[in-house]
Amino acid sequence: MTRSFALTGLLAVLLLMFGLNQQAVAQQQEIEKPDIRVGVDGMACPFCAYGIEKKLKNIDSIEKLYVNIKEGTVDLKLKKGATLSEERIREAVKKAGFDTRSIKYLNEAAKPKLNPDRSDELF
Repeated sequence: MTRSFALTGLLAVLLLMFGLNQQAVAQQQEIEKPDIRVGVDGMACPFCAYGIEKKLKNIDSIEKLYVNIKEGTVDLKLKKGATLSEERIREAVKKAGFDTRSIKYLNEAAKPKLNPDRSDELF
């Protein structure tokens, strides 16, 4: 009897956690004018979205982000004057356990500029 009660309680907690996580993702606001749109392969559920969100939020130059599970994209809004390299984005997505399908700069000011004196150096 106590075993079935414990199992039922555990199931209820898991369902509650999954439901709350879905709500949290659903309550995210779309970004009106994102700076960068990242295509992500393999993102299929709110837990996936949370994992990517968690890794990308560790990047200081990102002000806001919006994960669109249905489209498999993440929109990024950068802090004023900030830039973000493709390499840094790919690294964060990979650390979350996914592959980057595409990176599109919707605002050219968000793309790091190459130093004209040294083509291999970003500033």
